[in-house]
Amino acid sequence: MKSTLVIDIGNTSTSLALADESGLSSVQRTESANPSMQFDAVPPRAVIASVKPAVNPLWEAFLTEQGVQEILWVNHEVSLGIPITYPNPETIGADRLANACEAAAAYGTPVVVCDFGTALTFDIISLDEGYVGGIICPGLPLMFDYLAEKTELLPHIKPVQTTAVVGKSTAEAMQIGAHFGYLGMVKEMLAQLETKLGPEMKVCATGGFADWVLHPPSLASSGATRGLEHPIPIDPQLTLKGIARIASLN
Repeated sequence: MKSTLVIDIGNTSTSLALADESGLSSVQRTESANPSMQFDAVPPRAVIASVKPAVNPLWEAFLTEQGVQEILWVNHEVSLGIPITYPNPETIGADRLANACEAAAAYGTPVVVCDFGTALTFDIISLDEGYVGGIICPGLPLMFDYLAEKTELLPHIKPVQTTAVVGKSTAEAMQIGAHFGYLGMVKEMLAQLETKLGPEMKVCATGGFADWVLHPPSLASSGATRGLEHPIPIDPQLTLKGIARIASLN
């Protein structure tokens, strides 16, 4: 595969990298609404997964100015290396398609992708049917925002690691509730999915809050995942790798 610019446009921030046969390089981040990048040379081709259509014209104009001649937008019509049997494939987020593409190739099927972002999503790729569907839950930022907005006495906080089980302050109580509550939700979701996909089901994770939920500092050295039977591998660059794989398939 010739060097390709791969771009993951999120609701707030955008990740970019150069991709070729050796993998990803020069990974960087920028604001989704303010396109920018810093590469010594820009490849003539870009492959983009976007979940923020409003900024797509900005990026297209910016990339054209930078000398990009061909842009492929990830959607359900591109080749993913797996079939899509979801009833309304046009409604699947481009980032989720990229995640499914990479997870199936890297881990095998059946596989579940847990993406811990603004929303927590589970994407299910079966052995025979490919992408069959998913589950969408509120993400950690939404949980904390909602508590602060809808309750007069609870503060607006961000996720912070704690080893406590009983909160000794309001903030600590919220952190514990979010952590164990979230982990419990993940555990139950995966247990239910395993009844459908079977014990050979693989699981991988990505997203900014995956490490916070799955790998507390107290267990980091062992690689364990608290409350789950098996460790879940976390790949922060899963989406970019998926976009790069799609670039090689199309």
